[in-house]
Amino acid sequence: RELSWLDFNRRVLVLGKDKNVPLAEQLRFLAIYGSNLDEFFMVRVGSLQERANLMRGKKEKRENKTNMTAEEQLAAIMPKTAQLQEDCDKYYAKALENLAVCGYRKVDFEKLSKEDEHFWKKYFQSELFPILSPQIVDSRHPFPFLRNKEIYLGVLLHEKHTSEHTLGIVPISSQMERMHFVRKDNETCFALTEELVLHYAALIFGKENVQEKCLFRVTRNADIDPNDGTEEDLDYDYREHMKLMLKKRARLAPVRLETDTPLSSATEKFLLKRLDLKPCQSYVTSVPLDMGYVWGLSSMIDSELARDITNEPFTPQWPACFDKKRPIMEQVAERDALLAYPYESMDPFISLLREAANDPSVFSIKITLYRLA
Repeated sequence: RELSWLDFNRRVLVLGKDKNVPLAEQLRFLAIYGSNLDEFFMVRVGSLQERANLMRGKKEKRENKTNMTAEEQLAAIMPKTAQLQEDCDKYYAKALENLAVCGYRKVDFEKLSKEDEHFWKKYFQSELFPILSPQIVDSRHPFPFLRNKEIYLGVLLHEKHTSEHTLGIVPISSQMERMHFVRKDNETCFALTEELVLHYAALIFGKENVQEKCLFRVTRNADIDPNDGTEEDLDYDYREHMKLMLKKRARLAPVRLETDTPLSSATEKFLLKRLDLKPCQSYVTSVPLDMGYVWGLSSMIDSELARDITNEPFTPQWPACFDKKRPIMEQVAERDALLAYPYESMDPFISLLREAANDPSVFSIKITLYRLA
């Protein structure tokens, strides 16, 4: 079923290159593909990894549905995911080219003019540098806990007076503004915070010290049972319980490492050892480690251009089975009604709730919510 799920996500991915899909929507599909894949690793790969760890050194039974062990399923998932990521890289690069033609260009920090270099350096020093929190990993400073799906700058540092190397880490907090816009020469340039920090890593740690640098992100197992520990305790605060669940979900074992550039064997080995991951669980991608920024980008696009590169706004229709002039409760009492979302409006359902809430003859309102987890 895991390979079948990857096939489903591939169908989402190819919409990111479909010429029948408007450009901004292509970027959104690439972002949805990435978000889907994160959840896949957090839940489905996470549960397989946990099972494989528990059965390590033991004879594991094959699943009756797949006829595979957890280890065999993981071995099948990893190369297929790597191939999908290569396709995603290509589709994303093409989408950025087309976006630049429309007047919205993503800043390439490897190809800055002298003027642009001066501008972005000054911007980094005044706006970003003061709020960064660099950390060093060495014999006196332990390897920090890496938050799930948070982007980090990793820098291999050469010690001046010894031949040893240390690792520098800078969290690119999700609380920071993700994009920075500059209007220039009839086009809008936008830069991503993490790429700006990566480019000026030498200003953080010292130019002569930086041997290697990259952006990386860890995905953690998040497959936990929300009912864990609640069956016997009926007198508990559900909000407090869910707070604990979310904290626990954020601290489970890593299942994937992503980097924006190939690492040296020594650096990769160091990170994989600290995260207890195998080389096949490490992925290199030229796509931003978090594609969620495209939702914010869409809102910044000029309204005239937006009409050309986004889908026409969709307005759900009023369901034909309901008369707007009569109370919905009255009509539902006469016959059942099936509404198809998102094609039909939710207004009749909202009206039904309001009518029921205000009707003195109604003493309870019950709704079945399917697959809300």
